Amino acid sequence: MKARTGNPAGRTRAWPGEASRPLPSGAVEDPGRALFVPAIERVSKRHARVYGARRLEPEIMDEAGEADAYMDAAAEVHLARLDASWIERVVAFGPRGRARVLDVGTGGGQIPAKIARRRPEWRIWGVDRSGAMLAAGRHGMESARRDARIAVEWFHVGLALAEARALPFPDGGFDLVISNSLLHHIGDPTPVLDEIARVAGASGRVLLRDLRRPPRGLVSAWVAWHGRHYDGAMRRLYGDSVTAAFTPEELAIVVRHSRLASATVSVAGPYVLVARS
Repeated sequence: MKARTGNPAGRTRAWPGEASRPLPSGAVEDPGRALFVPAIERVSKRHARVYGARRLEPEIMDEAGEADAYMDAAAEVHLARLDASWIERVVAFGPRGRARVLDVGTGGGQIPAKIARRRPEWRIWGVDRSGAMLAAGRHGMESARRDARIAVEWFHVGLALAEARALPFPDGGFDLVISNSLLHHIGDPTPVLDEIARVAGASGRVLLRDLRRPPRGLVSAWVAWHGRHYDGAMRRLYGDSVTAAFTPEELAIVVRHSRLASATVSVAGPYVLVARS
């Protein structure tokens, strides 16, 4: 079990039927499989036979080589198209006019930078717990800021190193919380979903996208097809991510047992979506 450095904060507002609780500070324990297994055991026996079990991967890309592999691939046409489809979905789903937006697990911040070009009236924060990923995206963020200045447009994007289980923001601080391809890195994502629900408050919108795991007999073909544009380290990382991903049924169970219980879980191609409007 790994311990990560969390963020100092005050106390939460009390959830209905619960006492106010202090936000985590200091060491934040990764509950991993220990808390997650009981929820997953709620899937049907048939589901367990068809899909098998998740194979967890490292939670964050701490090594600079892995971060560089991802950021190099992010410049390719294929991943740019995937980013574009996600940005279109976020822009269509999000509020009109001024809004406070949080991207959890932002990586190098390329998604907030692209969203900012489409919605310059949004104030966007991107957080990630991997310093290597944030550092790998620094050049692209600086370039986006220069482009915005040249075009005499506002560029309201901030990046921060932060733990998703202890977000350094107040209750109800955001009108929209998004996350792309974070949940499969986590053994038990319930604390992350709870934190997202906290900072979104009762009225904030939430939109999460993650990979989905195919039946175990189709994993090799799935990775070969959906990962056909990747080579080397990126291909390996993608294969690891697919086998660590949730099925829609599993994720629906996890969401139901979190403070995002009112959200809907749906399938979109090779992805699973969690949405609360």
